[in-house]
Amino acid sequence: MKILREAKLWLLVVLGAATQLVPFSSDGPVKWLLFVGEFHPLFVHFPLGLWAATVLILWVGFRSPALVIEPWLRGGTVASFWSGILAFLTGLVLYLSGTYGDEILLHMYAAWVFLLSLFIFEYVLEKGVGMKKMGWLALAVSGVLGYAGHLGGVITHGDFLESLPWEVQAAVETPVKGTVLPEHEDSRSVFEAAVYPILDDKCLLCHADRRARAGLTMTTESAILKGGVSGAAILAGEAEASMMIQRIQLPEEDPLHMPMTEPFVTPDEEAFLIWWINEGLNKKVYEIPVQFASFIEPMTE
Repeated sequence: MKILREAKLWLLVVLGAATQLVPFSSDGPVKWLLFVGEFHPLFVHFPLGLWAATVLILWVGFRSPALVIEPWLRGGTVASFWSGILAFLTGLVLYLSGTYGDEILLHMYAAWVFLLSLFIFEYVLEKGVGMKKMGWLALAVSGVLGYAGHLGGVITHGDFLESLPWEVQAAVETPVKGTVLPEHEDSRSVFEAAVYPILDDKCLLCHADRRARAGLTMTTESAILKGGVSGAAILAGEAEASMMIQRIQLPEEDPLHMPMTEPFVTPDEEAFLIWWINEGLNKKVYEIPVQFASFIEPMTE
């Protein structure tokens, strides 16, 4: 038992050190890492469910002191730990693939603390302390798990605290007045006024700051030019050589087609993006040809 405990502790040390590794930049390893990492959403549910069952067993022990629940508690804790290791490893390879930005680091740190807290919980359980102390410790472990899970949800779905019901309602009730100003009065860039809205609708689900698949963020011109693990997404003045256009033009059934799911980029949107890239990006709203005027978002006061 002591040898197994020491092995677990060393495993935690190695995993903690692994969070300081630098993501890969070459395509070969990235493809394999992405394949393995895509299992993370599946594996992450096991420690959640198993730890919830362990807490339920502990609650039953409180309600029925005559029951012998220690073996069940230990089994649930061990199962939670090793399933957590599996979830952590798949999440780690996602990070190493460069799919996400540095925002994932805090999530990994919290997940590592959860694994450490499970290790401590099992150790204290073996010491035979009272049920009350185990209850408080289980509450602490659950808190760490909840925080780690929240961070993971923020990366994938965004922060629900940023769209609270009363704040959303206030935004709906506040009318937004805006019109396209005359040409000489609209000094916005084409990216701000027309390109970004298209990207927001078609691309930012996977390529925003919090979830940058393949290391690509598309929230700013500079980020798109910088690109991700496969290089720059666009080449100013060279639309046909730009990876973004090439991926858009692939057949929809092609696994490399972007976006991967609907809504897809329309032919008119594609033509506008090609014009924007070929014109060298640095264009103002009043320079947009008439046929693309419908893509201009109204200015807000």
